[in-house]
Amino acid sequence: MEILEKAIKLLQSNEYHKTIDTINDFLDENPHYRTIDYRHFANPIEEILYDLYVDKMEDAKVLAMDECLEDVYQILAIAYSATGNLDEALRNLKIANQINPVSSIILMRIVELHQQRHEEDKIKPYVCDIFRYAYDTELITSNYFKLADYLYHTNKNMELYDHLFNFYMFLISDEAQKPVREDIEYFRANNVPVGVNMEIIKILFYLIDVHTKQDRPHAVEYFNNILWEVSDYNEILLKIENEG
Repeated sequence: MEILEKAIKLLQSNEYHKTIDTINDFLDENPHYRTIDYRHFANPIEEILYDLYVDKMEDAKVLAMDECLEDVYQILAIAYSATGNLDEALRNLKIANQINPVSSIILMRIVELHQQRHEEDKIKPYVCDIFRYAYDTELITSNYFKLADYLYHTNKNMELYDHLFNFYMFLISDEAQKPVREDIEYFRANNVPVGVNMEIIKILFYLIDVHTKQDRPHAVEYFNNILWEVSDYNEILLKIENEG
């Protein structure tokens, strides 16, 4: 979308008010984009996740690939946040989430905005969704800290908080304060996700197979790179769990 490129340039130049005005003018000129009954996904992984966890893709009104409407609302939210208008920032992030309910990036931005507003008690549903939808291992690592932050500020299950914080410190430094295997065992016993959702790995194998048969090497390489990263992440954790 041309508006997206223009808005990103304005945002990168710290012209936040101009970014807001430019996007709002665009939305006023295209009122159908303010009627949020559209869906848009970054790639086929998200389409399958939507079909698996949210609603049937065949019933969704999906925008064209180049109509990245959720990104327009994300840029608008970032600009509002930079001007200190956190209410409008959150409102627009939630619109972006309506357009793409399975975007872990949007969900993480909502979590971080709630933290900025000192509303940690509101982040748990988004954290749970991130564990379900994320295929970026850095984001998943960060999500363990977000869940720990929720528990700390709501004073709920401090035992789980201790395990989460120790596990997070291991993930970012490869040095555990105490044996990480104990943390993983605790997570398994208490329904806390360990690593990347296995459904995502199944989806990646499926997409690699489809695009291999269609002789689309660039797509195969793209999904293979994601598969390598998430599989390596999970294999490291599984190895730790099986040690001893």
